[in-house]
Amino acid sequence: MTFLVYSIIGWIWESFYCSFKVKHFVYRGFLLGPYCPVYGCGVVAVLLLVPKDAGTLLNLYFNMVVIVTLIEYTTSWLLEKFFKMKLWDYSEMPLNIGGRVAVPVSLFWGVGCLFLVKVIQPAIGAAIHDFDSFTRGFGPIILFLIFAVDCSTTLIFTLTAKKDVEAALDFSDPENAAVKEYRIESIIQNYEPHISRDSVKSFIENKERKLLHDRNLNRLMHNFPNMKFKK
Repeated sequence: MTFLVYSIIGWIWESFYCSFKVKHFVYRGFLLGPYCPVYGCGVVAVLLLVPKDAGTLLNLYFNMVVIVTLIEYTTSWLLEKFFKMKLWDYSEMPLNIGGRVAVPVSLFWGVGCLFLVKVIQPAIGAAIHDFDSFTRGFGPIILFLIFAVDCSTTLIFTLTAKKDVEAALDFSDPENAAVKEYRIESIIQNYEPHISRDSVKSFIENKERKLLHDRNLNRLMHNFPNMKFKK
């Protein structure tokens, strides 16, 4: 439940921040549902690794900085190694290690994690306990099954998208780079004469209907209106 709750909170934060930045709604995350698992994994890891008796707040803070740095570096390595994804790059920041982590970012996350452990998690933990008791233990199971179905659906969508409509995106455009979060570097077949955005969109709309598949392709088109397509 802790993992699911913070995955959803992470999705809300990411979607709000990115939507505000580009001034249109952006549905973040590589899953089809409202989850950003990297946040759930990160928070769970922090809660499991943080010492139960770290002493002063300053000691706890520096423990947090070390923990979050290790988590961020490991997560970045795993995403790049197994999913060919690079969701952040700190190469331009001072005191970075391979662009995966950077001292200023780790210090910032340390503050956030300190606030998380001392203020946010006690309230979230109490709410989770109440929800579990109210649903007699079935609530968390149902929510986990929904999440599992979402993961399976996302995998199927990814595989069918690659099979049905091989992509041709110009990733030199920063806007297009966000599409990699869907683990699909190729999402749209660029058959002649489909070489403009309008014709690609028309191609998607007029091809044989596959409701889930088409709905999510159209969602990508809507969320990334500045996408540029190349031959």
